[in-house]
Amino acid sequence: MSPETGKKVYIETFGCWLNKGESNIIATLLTKRGYEIVQDIEKADIIIVNTCAVRGDTENKIFRRLHEISKTTQAKHTKLIVSGCLVNVRPRSILEIVPQASLVEPDATEKIPEIIESESPIYILRQYQNLRTVLPEFKGGSFHIVPIQSGCLGNCAFCIEWVTRGRGVKSYEPQSIVENIREAVRKGAREILLTGQDVAAYGYDLKITLYDLLKEILDEVDGTYRIRLGMMEPMLLSRFIRDLLPLFRDERLYRYFHIPVQSGDDKVLRLMRRKYTVQDYKEIVSHIRQQPWKSSIVTDLIVGFPGEDEESFGRTLSFLEEVRFDKVHVARYTLRPFTEGYLLHGIPEPEKKKRSRLATDVILRIAYEINKTYIGEVKEALVENVSFKGDLTARTIEYKPVIIKNQSAKIGDFVRVKIVDASPLHLVGEIID
Repeated sequence: MSPETGKKVYIETFGCWLNKGESNIIATLLTKRGYEIVQDIEKADIIIVNTCAVRGDTENKIFRRLHEISKTTQAKHTKLIVSGCLVNVRPRSILEIVPQASLVEPDATEKIPEIIESESPIYILRQYQNLRTVLPEFKGGSFHIVPIQSGCLGNCAFCIEWVTRGRGVKSYEPQSIVENIREAVRKGAREILLTGQDVAAYGYDLKITLYDLLKEILDEVDGTYRIRLGMMEPMLLSRFIRDLLPLFRDERLYRYFHIPVQSGDDKVLRLMRRKYTVQDYKEIVSHIRQQPWKSSIVTDLIVGFPGEDEESFGRTLSFLEEVRFDKVHVARYTLRPFTEGYLLHGIPEPEKKKRSRLATDVILRIAYEINKTYIGEVKEALVENVSFKGDLTARTIEYKPVIIKNQSAKIGDFVRVKIVDASPLHLVGEIID
C-alpha cells in the first residue's frame, strides 16, 4: 500500500468528452490505490489539471486557471500534475507558470499513480505509446463515458491533434469495452457515451470497425439503456455507413450522428486537407435520411479559415440550407502552432465574426423548422437532468432535448412524452403516462 494512500485528489478537466473520459480513468486508477477524489480544490492534497489544446481561447483559459491554482499549491505545498493535450504543445509555458508541476501527456495517463508517488516532478512528453488498457469504472448516476480509441488518420491543416496525441489509431479491445458497459448497465447506467478522437476510426489498428464493436455490445449486453456515438469523421464513416445503419433499428442506439463537415466548399476543404468532398458528405447524409426513422445529424463548422473568400462562404451557406442540420457547432478559425494553417494568410477577426453571425442565423432558423416537425409526436425519452426549479430535461431517441415542466420523474427514468412546443435549441413536452 502506498504511503500516499488516503490523500485527497482534485481533478479539473478542460475540453472534449474524450478528456472527460480520461479524467474518469485517472479517478478509477487512484481510487483503487486508496486515494479519495474530492470536488473541492481547497480540500485537496493533490491537484490534477487535465488540459485541452484544440483552440487558442481554451489554451488561454487554462493558463489563467494555472495561475490561480499556483497560488493554492504554493501556499499549501500541494502536489500538482498537469496532464492532457496541452502538455505536448506548451510544456515550457506551463512550467513557467507552475514550475513544480509534473507533466503527463495523454498516452501516459495510466502512469499518473506512479507520478503522484514520486518525490520529484516527472515529465512524460510526446511518447505516444499505446498504454491504454484501463477503462473508467461506473461510479453511479445514469450516465457513463467509455473512451474507445484515441488518434485519427487525418492530417488537417487546422488541427494540432497530431502533436498532442500522435499519429495513428489506438483502440481498446472490444471485449474490454463490452465488459465495462455490461458492468455499468448492471449498476444502473442508462446512457452510455462511446467517445474518442474519431469514433469512426475505432478498430483500424485491430482490423475491425465500429460496426463490429456496436454489434458485439448490442448482442452481449442486455438491459434498458441507450448508446450515443461520439464524433465520426466523414472520411472513414463513408466506408461503412451502409453496414452501420441497420444496427440503428435497435432502440438502444441513439439515432444521433455527429459528423464534422468544417466547410461546405470544396476549395476550402482542400485547403483544410480534409479527405472528402462536399458531395461525399452529402452521400453520407443521404444514406442516413433514407432510413425509415428520424435521426439527428449534427456537424461542426469553421468559418474564416485562410482562403475562405466570399464565394466560398456563400457556398457554405447554401450547403447549410440544403443539408439542414439539427445542430451545428460554429467556430471562428484560430491559429494553432505546428499546423499548416498557421502559415497561411489569415482573415480579419471582424470578418470572421460577421460570417459566424450569418451562419448562426441560418442554422438556428433551420433547427427551429426541424424541431417544429416534432410537435404532436409521442416519444419515449430518457430523463438526464432535473433543474433546481424542478424542470426535467429528457432525450428522445434522436437525442433531442425535451424540457418538461411541473412533472415528476427521476434521472435515469424512461418516460413517454408528447411534444407540445419547440424552439431552435430544444423541444417542450408533457409526460402522458
